[in-house]
Amino acid sequence: MLRWSMTRPERGVDSSVLMSLRRWVSFLDTLEPLRYAGLFDARTLLVTGAVKADDAVRAYDRGVAASSVAERLDATGLDLFDAEAHEKAISRFTAASRAVREHLTAALPARVLGSRPFDAASGSGQVGALQRELAKQRRGLGVRQLLARYGELITQVMPCVLVSPDSVARFFPAAAAQFDLVVFDEASQIRVADAVGALGRARAAVVVGDSKQMPPTSFAEPSSVSDDASDLAETAVEDEESILSECVQARVPRQWLSWHYRSQDESLIAFSNTQYYGNRLSSFPAPTHGRPSAEPDGRGVALVRVPGTFHRSGAGRLLRTNPVEAKAIVAEIRRRFDLWAGGDGTSVPSIGVVTFNAQQRSYIEALLRDADDDRLAAALDRADGEGLFVKNLENVQGDERDVIFFSTGFSPLANGTLPLNFGPLNRVGGERRLNVAVTRARRQVVLFSSFDPEQLRAEETSSVGIKHLRAYLDMAAQGTDVLPRDARSSAVPDRHREEIAAALRERGLVVRTDVGLSDFKVDLAVSRPSDPETPVLAVLLDGPAWARRGTVGDRDGLPFEVLCEMLQWPVVERVWLPSWLADRSVVLDRLVDAVSSVPTTPSAEPIPLPTAAVESFKGVAALRSSVTAVAVTTPPAAPKVASKPAPKKPAGPAAMDGESPFVPWLPKPAGEKSVLDELPASKAARVVRRVLTAGVKAEGPIHVDRLAKLTVNAFGLTRSSEARKTALLSLLPPSAVVDDYLWPDGVTPETYEGFRRQASSTDRPIDHVAPEEIGNAMVALCRAGAGMMADELLTQAAAIFGYKRRTPTVTPALEAALKLALHRGKLTEQPSGLLTV
Repeated sequence: MLRWSMTRPERGVDSSVLMSLRRWVSFLDTLEPLRYAGLFDARTLLVTGAVKADDAVRAYDRGVAASSVAERLDATGLDLFDAEAHEKAISRFTAASRAVREHLTAALPARVLGSRPFDAASGSGQVGALQRELAKQRRGLGVRQLLARYGELITQVMPCVLVSPDSVARFFPAAAAQFDLVVFDEASQIRVADAVGALGRARAAVVVGDSKQMPPTSFAEPSSVSDDASDLAETAVEDEESILSECVQARVPRQWLSWHYRSQDESLIAFSNTQYYGNRLSSFPAPTHGRPSAEPDGRGVALVRVPGTFHRSGAGRLLRTNPVEAKAIVAEIRRRFDLWAGGDGTSVPSIGVVTFNAQQRSYIEALLRDADDDRLAAALDRADGEGLFVKNLENVQGDERDVIFFSTGFSPLANGTLPLNFGPLNRVGGERRLNVAVTRARRQVVLFSSFDPEQLRAEETSSVGIKHLRAYLDMAAQGTDVLPRDARSSAVPDRHREEIAAALRERGLVVRTDVGLSDFKVDLAVSRPSDPETPVLAVLLDGPAWARRGTVGDRDGLPFEVLCEMLQWPVVERVWLPSWLADRSVVLDRLVDAVSSVPTTPSAEPIPLPTAAVESFKGVAALRSSVTAVAVTTPPAAPKVASKPAPKKPAGPAAMDGESPFVPWLPKPAGEKSVLDELPASKAARVVRRVLTAGVKAEGPIHVDRLAKLTVNAFGLTRSSEARKTALLSLLPPSAVVDDYLWPDGVTPETYEGFRRQASSTDRPIDHVAPEEIGNAMVALCRAGAGMMADELLTQAAAIFGYKRRTPTVTPALEAALKLALHRGKLTEQPSGLLTV
């Protein structure tokens, strides 16, 4: 090629004069290497002029490429690729792999039983002696003596022993090779000294752990060396932090486990993947898009802002606690239990609560146990790894639940500054404690915080834990877009992927490419034009990322199973490059048909909220001034819930901020009038208090007169006298009544943000509507109307509460509510009218 280019002037390609004999001979001499290389056709084309001399290099390159493609197609069999047969082969492989895994759960125990060298039913020899020893009720051997005498037999009976390192040292004889293998789980928490005893009793070891999680606890560990041992201490080699770090330093061969299965939404692991694992974890995208949510049917990370106060000084039960935050968490837990089927306690939500300190943990658990709800108590006491737990940062490692509530606890001082003392998070390695806490959830994390992320001045501290907490709060508030993007995880141009995406868009579909927060991506996520935020089809391609996965299971088995079964993608399809090159129209038709096959109405609806449950949680919902999370979708195994759906918003104008429908509380019969007559006897008081509490949950804020009237309805009366009303209210704490209104737990008049539209004034007279609720409606009206004159505002506010016109009897309540809204700074009066602040 170089010679061909150098002889261009001699060939005279720009000249119209006939080539001289010398130049012709030189031309043939230049082409002679083609004859030796066997490229006779190429030489002929150049000699005859069929290929112009200037195009020779490009023609050669094109010929090499075409020949290479033909050779590869023939050598690999891609020209005979049958997509349908290949899909069947993959299905057979995945089915066989699953069958083997399922079979092993029975085959391995059967093999253990079959390999026993003794007859368990013989009743003689060592077997019989051990059986008789175990049957003794009194004066039998202890565990240590049993293992010393029958250790070899016991390990044959139970070849797999689950035990702590400390128990190995205490109970098993100090003899080598008692076990073939010792496996250390959660090895970051096991000291080297504690692990040595187990290592010495085994022939081989597997150490499993995460160096980014909790280190061994330092509780009761000696802080100094005695004088007698000082000389020895000076010459001793200091142990590493844990057996895990010791193995790393010793360069023991390592395997990196990169697939992450727990999270049903990638944002649950994305923060830790970025901050701690160098984006080396591979997680799976869920079929979700849109704004985050902290509701029961939500996924991902959400932030709930509450107006709590952390008690830093004083004495008593509230020291170092945040009661408002704790009550908000308890209220949300109770709401979710109310939405969950299985009132017998056998089926409960999977929820965990994590706190920064032990005092907040104890306070929340006490509130749950004092809630007079057997379901909560039973869930707290469950020992099967599900149900409900409340733990602090120091002891939550190893736990997981579908939903984790995180109580930050701390709050700003009176001057508005937030102290940077966050307990264990400030210590060296505090970021590891945070990593443990935020990776416990399978479906959703909800952070309850009494401060805004901006108030945490992480730049003023050197604590890595505090800096990471600020970053996590920012992600919860703003979404995963705030996470740093590693250069390797940025989208790589892929002509094949973009070509398919463009073709699908031409068919009228909405297509997102390279979807995912880790190195595993869904190549194409396809949605209908009518609902572009809800992907219904995931398309996986055989691109470079697919080729880099080392096994068939990682390439074709595992991703398909996880996306379909765990993450509930409606449809997952593969597109093979040979099929696309052979007939793209067939591939496109198949993908379009797959989208069309998905029902327009999802088969798994989001969890409906029963009327009582919706109203009972108004307080906590009102506290949410900043709520963010990932897009909402139904969890894979959605629990059964009460059949009564959430109330629909009334017809008419579009709903405003904070608006919900007013649903009158209809108390269930609770007994006869005689129950009221027996007050204040404790048995009657318990029954009546339950009705009162239900009323506050259902309609709070509720006027005392209305609550009294509805309560006596439950006992067969139609009206309540003043004396009976006083007797009823005496059953509630005095702090529950504020200006003749009762408020649900966790809700105060100052933080209440909602209001409820009424279809008719007969549902609830204006005198029984809290001024705060009327004021919130006025704020929403002003916001919706960009300001409003006072007279118009009063008229429209009256309409919200069911009054077709503003009569003299209605006006005083409206004016009082307007005055209160102005006084609290929710509205401001300008010459142009009333405006929101």
